[in-house]
Amino acid sequence: MNLGDGELNNGVSGKMIRKGEYTIYNGREYRFIESDTVEAIELISNDKKDMDNGFTYYKNNIYTKMVGVSEVKELYSINPYAVYKGEVFPASEERRTGKVLLDTTNTELAKKMGFERTDKYMYSKSVEWDEVEIIEERKPYTLD
Repeated sequence: MNLGDGELNNGVSGKMIRKGEYTIYNGREYRFIESDTVEAIELISNDKKDMDNGFTYYKNNIYTKMVGVSEVKELYSINPYAVYKGEVFPASEERRTGKVLLDTTNTELAKKMGFERTDKYMYSKSVEWDEVEIIEERKPYTLD
């Protein structure tokens, strides 16, 4: 599995697991969603200061701005993984507890690592941030 240029997001403050589509606009990284407008995307920010850069208030600390695809550097998709006890698992942030949620469909691995069965073929486990190293898989993203 190629995990691209995974970055560690394991700092004490501002811990977060990024997932979704991102781009670079004016030297800053933003999440984005596709737009109905041809060759345009909608940037998403949680920084009120971006209103000085043409972003408009959407709701609940969310600001958006439509930009042409030609105005951004690259489009890429980020998928987060966690290295836990030498194994790599898809990772997400558990909103309720703030812990890192690991998933696997590998029954033997799940049993060995103490995961709980959460679905017919899925096993999950919540772990503390300091028990894992977060890595990101980055893949080029194209608008079709």
